[in-house]
Amino acid sequence: MPTTGFMGGFYRVSEWIMRLAYVNLLWILFALLGLVLFGLMPATIAAFAVIRKWFMGEGDIPIFKTFFSIYKESIIKANILGFILSVITFILYIDFLFVRTLDGLFQIIMTVALMTVSLLLLITVCYIFPVYVHYQLKLTDYPKNSLMIGLLNPLSTLTMIGGLLILYQIYVYIPGLIPFFGTSLIVLSLMGPAYFSFKKIESKKEKLLEQ
Repeated sequence: MPTTGFMGGFYRVSEWIMRLAYVNLLWILFALLGLVLFGLMPATIAAFAVIRKWFMGEGDIPIFKTFFSIYKESIIKANILGFILSVITFILYIDFLFVRTLDGLFQIIMTVALMTVSLLLLITVCYIFPVYVHYQLKLTDYPKNSLMIGLLNPLSTLTMIGGLLILYQIYVYIPGLIPFFGTSLIVLSLMGPAYFSFKKIESKKEKLLEQ
C-alpha cells in the first residue's frame, strides 16, 4: 500500500475510519453482552485500551483479541469504579434538586459551589478512563489522580471538553453516525489529549531523574 502522497494519506484515514467503526461495534456488542449495566464500563475501558495502543504506535495489534482480553480483566474493577462514579453523580443530582428549594443568597452560593463540584467531576470523568488504562493504581487512586492530571494540564482538558462539544453538535445534526462512531470518536477525543498529558508528565520525570 502507498505510504506517501495523497493516496498514502487517504489510505491512513480510511484505515482509522475502519478501525474506529470496528471498535465501536465491539463496544456495542460487549456492552450488550454484560446486559449494558455490567458490560458498559468494561467495554468502555477496553475501547480506551485499544485506542491507547494506537497512539503508542501499536497499530497492528489484533483488535478483537486485545478488546476481549481487557474486557475480561477489568469487568469487576471497572464496574466498581462505575458504581462509585454513579453514586457521586446521583448525590450531586440530589443536591441540585435540594438547592432549587432554597431562596436568596444562600441558593446562589450553593449553586456556585455545586457547579464547581460538577466541573471537577467532569474533569475527573474525562481523564479517569485514560488514566485507568495507562497506569496501574489502587482503585481509590484513579479519581484523585485523574482530577490532578486534569487540573495540571488545562490545555489538554480544554481540548477534551471542546472535542466533546463538537462531537455533540455533530451527533445532533448527523445522528446516523452514532451507531458507527458514537463511542469510538468520544474515546479518541479523550484519549488523544490525555496521552499527550501523560507523555509530558513522563518527560518531566525523566528530566528530574537525569539531574
